[in-house]
Amino acid sequence: MLGSRRSVDGGRKGLPFGRGGWLGVTDLFRSLDWAPGFALVRSVFRPSEWPEVELLGVRGREAAGTRCLLETPWCRDLALRVRQHAALAALIPATHVAVQCTYFEKSSTTNWLVSPHQDLNLPVAERVHAQGLRGWSIKEGAHFVLGPPEVMGQMVAVRLHVDRCHAADGALRVWPGTHLGGVLDADAMAPDRAEVPEVLVEADEGDALLMSPLLLHASSKSTSDGRRRVLHFLFGPPALPQGLRWARAV
Repeated sequence: MLGSRRSVDGGRKGLPFGRGGWLGVTDLFRSLDWAPGFALVRSVFRPSEWPEVELLGVRGREAAGTRCLLETPWCRDLALRVRQHAALAALIPATHVAVQCTYFEKSSTTNWLVSPHQDLNLPVAERVHAQGLRGWSIKEGAHFVLGPPEVMGQMVAVRLHVDRCHAADGALRVWPGTHLGGVLDADAMAPDRAEVPEVLVEADEGDALLMSPLLLHASSKSTSDGRRRVLHFLFGPPALPQGLRWARAV
């Protein structure tokens, strides 16, 4: 274990990014008042109202996950609903667009652990030859690049929990405030356990976890018999620098 573990208070409706309320993404994530870099909002959606969600993983193609759900009409509709949800609208800038939705599933047959990391890859329309752009890759036929730091500081991730996700299900573990350091090098990926205590974010079906992709996070293998399905939306500014374009924007 990298740090002592404590669990998010499940009795609260939402854990804000900062006490001062919504200030804009950069100010929100970098608030000196209180900026853990994540927020848990209860009962955001009902998976049973989305038949397509219930079918995820059943057909086999998305057995463990896929990065391309935003290509489907139902997922684009869900992205708009997320952005317009009363409890989330104050945490997602009105001008932001959904640029990706990734499906994750952990179960007894699809199980893995993830070490502490930041989510730095962005889906773009094509490869651009510009100074400073690096980390190019192609995943599921789509181009990805390591996001420029000025863009990463504006991104907002929203994780919708299709199933209950508690400790035994491989719930996310986060290190509050680590996003404030921006893009970290490999040596900084192991936070000091005394200075940055680990937080276990336990969520129930329909809960949403909002977070900065720069927040260090990890997860353990599931030890339960259930499924742990998550829809991970990524929202960002409509325009990108250095000639980059989003592969898809909703």
